[in-house]
Order: sequence, then structure tokens, then C-alpha cells
Amino acid sequence: MKNKKIIITVAAVIAFVAIAAGAGILASHIANNSNNDETVVAITEDFNEDTLLLERLAMHPERYTENLINEYKMSEEKANSFYDCPEEWLLYSQSITIFNNTADNITIYGFEVENNGKNGVFLSTSTGGELAIAPGGNGPASISALCDNGDLTTDEAKELVSKFKIKIIYSKTPTEFEDGTESVEETKTAVLEFAE
Repeated sequence: MKNKKIIITVAAVIAFVAIAAGAGILASHIANNSNNDETVVAITEDFNEDTLLLERLAMHPERYTENLINEYKMSEEKANSFYDCPEEWLLYSQSITIFNNTADNITIYGFEVENNGKNGVFLSTSTGGELAIAPGGNGPASISALCDNGDLTTDEAKELVSKFKIKIIYSKTPTEFEDGTESVEETKTAVLEFAE
């Protein structure tokens, strides 16, 4: 009987230690995740038709054809088709807010878009210049969407844009040295979250 009590007590102690160790590992994992300061978050906000930008693009092919190819990732043939019938296209602007939850100043360089041009929707990969955001701060940006379908409603266009996987390209803001050179920082990406 005494041996049974010892075995049961030892088994209970081993089980308690295993449970406590497991709980400690889980608590540590949760704590490490909740203290993660390496995050950049971007969410969508307003989505509106932008007729002024569309008109500006349409009126100056000599100036903007290269933009359509380089920023919207169109083929030269597709860019030329836009200028053949710009009235059959729509352009929307997706406003976003980028939050810097890191401990460093960051610089936003642009967007990476998977399958750009799918369903006749071409997203601009440019932010129109570098955007600097301080630690704990946020900054506005926008993504233009050129749609090769003049019959889309705003809701339909918004739904098509929301299907893209869009990443924000950023890095820790480079340090400028006295000789005019800058530090080289690792480029990172953060996935844009579409608000419901």
C-alpha cells in the first residue's frame, strides 16, 4: 500500500511538472507575441472614383504612358489601348493608413501587387514618393486602380481590388552619414488588410 501511494504521488508530481512546464512555454509564447514590436500594419479606408486623375492621364499620353507601364505594370500594348479609348476605363483611389508599430522610423517605398492586371484591374505600385513614419505613428497613402471596364459600379470595383494581395514595401529609415552616404537597411513587406 505504501508503494502504491509513493507511485501515485510521484506520478502526480511528474504530471504537475509537465503541465506547469507546458503552461510556462505557452505563457512565454503569448508574451513574446504580444510584445512584438516588429510590425507594420496597413488598413484600407475610403474607396472613391477619381475622374480628375483619369482625365489627367488621358490628356497626356506623352507624359504618362511610361507611368502606366512602370507603375501600373501594364504591357506597352495595354497602355496604348488605354489611350485609344480612355472613356471605356474607370479609375478609383483606395485610401489606406499605414501604422508603424516598430521601435524605428520607417520609410515606405511603394507596393507589391500579386497578379496585377487580373480581371482588367491595374493597381499603381507607387506611393508618389517616399513616405516616412515615426515609431508609433501612422501615415496616409493611396493606391490607384485603373479598370478596363467602364461599366463597373464602385462596389464592384472595390470588390475586385480587395481580391488582390497587396504588400507595402518598407525599411527602417536609412541613416545619412556626414559624407552624404546612407546606411543600407533590409527591405521588408507588410500585407495590406482590407477593412470589411
